[in-house]
Amino acid sequence: MEENQKRRTAFRKAAATLPLRIQQDVLTLPDEIQSQCEELRLRAGRGVSYVIAGQETRLPLTSVETTDLEETLSRATRYSVHSFAESLQNGFVTLEGGHRLGLCGAAILRSERIDGIRNLSSINLRIACERIGAAASLTPHLQKNGRALSMLILSPPAWGKTTLLRDCVRALSSTGVRVGVADERCELSGSLGGAPQFDLGPTTDVISGGGKAEAALLLLKTMSPAVLALDEITSPRDVEAVSYAAHCGTAVLATAHAYDREDFACRPLYRALLDAGVFDVFTTIRLENNRREYTMTTVGGKTIC
Repeated sequence: MEENQKRRTAFRKAAATLPLRIQQDVLTLPDEIQSQCEELRLRAGRGVSYVIAGQETRLPLTSVETTDLEETLSRATRYSVHSFAESLQNGFVTLEGGHRLGLCGAAILRSERIDGIRNLSSINLRIACERIGAAASLTPHLQKNGRALSMLILSPPAWGKTTLLRDCVRALSSTGVRVGVADERCELSGSLGGAPQFDLGPTTDVISGGGKAEAALLLLKTMSPAVLALDEITSPRDVEAVSYAAHCGTAVLATAHAYDREDFACRPLYRALLDAGVFDVFTTIRLENNRREYTMTTVGGKTIC
């Protein structure tokens, strides 16, 4: 099936989660927008917006009601919200096809920790984007002398880090490299009921849900991966897990929010990774006319591709 048609089909399947009156309006969007759309955002008292390449555009639709948000969540959980309680503690629900419903509203607190969301105020329906071959230009450079290299992918939010990382995992695994994926929010694997819905290759093991750092350490202890993959290094605990993996001789594929290496180096959280020399190569994502361009460089700054 042609790529744009696949994207339109994914868009329509994701939109089927929305209330019928909103579905009808969303599905009138031109095919070009449907094939490029990455997110649909609904906010109580406002309209619906679609997101392409990080840019949000509001649709001239009827105002979204709180009941629309509640119905969307009910449809997403097949009218059994309680059965998704563990996922809802983290503010999201993974849908069939790997799509994800992010939720905002009043936090339910237990023991000073968020235990769920009620009184919904907004929803982000993230449309799954599996781009087989996205990492084709990088794949030849992910191994050297029979050893997988550690790579960090950098870009601002919603510029395609996760999509690129997923295809890097698939590409390495397809060559027989054993990969362990610590997938806290089920975005890399699209796991539903513990089973990945995306193609991560034949030699990949996944722990979905729970903290990235805890899952990473468990993978290192139990599955002996040659490569550890995790999305979004965001906490000191994540940094510790990545450093531990590197010291164990395991290559690391990871992502972080930054415009480029200079921006990355300015952030205190990440300096320890640079000082420890964890990563062999860096890949920066750029958006040009809604197209993503990848630049891979060495630690010394030399452009590889």
